Amino acid sequence: MTAADAKTFYETLKQHQNILFLCHKNADVDSLGSAYALQRIFGGHIGVYDSPSAMAAMLCERLKVEMVIAPDLKAYDIVVVVDTSTLVQTGYKAIDKCAIIDHHTPGDLHGHCQLSYSRIASSTGELVYSLYHENGLPIDAEAAFVLVLAIVTDTGHFRYAGAHVFEIVGRLLQAGGIRYADVSEFLSHVPVDLSCRIATLKAASRLTLHRVGDLLIVETRVSSFGAQSATSLISLGADVAFVGSEKEGEKRISGRVRRGVELDLSRLLEEVGKKFGGSGGGHAAAAGVVIKGDIDKALQECVDMTVAQLLGSAKKGAKKSG
Repeated sequence: MTAADAKTFYETLKQHQNILFLCHKNADVDSLGSAYALQRIFGGHIGVYDSPSAMAAMLCERLKVEMVIAPDLKAYDIVVVVDTSTLVQTGYKAIDKCAIIDHHTPGDLHGHCQLSYSRIASSTGELVYSLYHENGLPIDAEAAFVLVLAIVTDTGHFRYAGAHVFEIVGRLLQAGGIRYADVSEFLSHVPVDLSCRIATLKAASRLTLHRVGDLLIVETRVSSFGAQSATSLISLGADVAFVGSEKEGEKRISGRVRRGVELDLSRLLEEVGKKFGGSGGGHAAAAGVVIKGDIDKALQECVDMTVAQLLGSAKKGAKKSG
């Protein structure tokens, strides 16, 4: 595998003609927006194994983009996996010839891909911006719009953004000649799915509460919309939330943590994935894991590991203050 910088990634990838930009399953706006901005540089197609999220589907409609659903990977010269480096999150059992552009902790695809442009950041949109910027590529209004939207959504509307992120967004707005109001207007029209609202209410009604000092940990199960439910539980007052779901045979746990709580969910769920024959990862404050076996036992493992880590952090804090 070649671990590339922005210039090497650009120079290497532009040698390929028939490229598929493969988003992760249920592609979010960061994945789709980044793939679209890459497509504008290299041509090719955008695909996803199952379907885009509601917001990403709305973005497809605005951009007049047709995603290839469940594409035949062998039909392309190279597959660029966008916004994940974990095979299970692509929906495929194997990808023979691939590259990666991703902002998460490196996953199992890194050992099999030919080219990787990866670093820890708050969004993949930031990496794609660097690809444009460092190679002197012009950014038009559409590329600027999707990249700002990708950054805004993946930073939780800037809740998890550092100062450099605001600088990047400012440059994108200026380069594309667009207003931030264009982005916020798009976000204001994204409908909230009725099924999602029902799922979040069910998640709250079924939860089990655990307390560690003043911190509240909750676990619950729903049939779908686990990530959205976990986010809603944090909004309701939980400090850490784990939501298990099972859909079409796939068992998944979504985790969220309130800002300020010393807990890296990406590492924690990666460990849970290893223990339960699956794979996990994501951000420190928002992550997920796909597992095999008993989902209730996996949820309990999430809680037990969280309690142990929070108690460990409390003891370290007490020693320092003493």
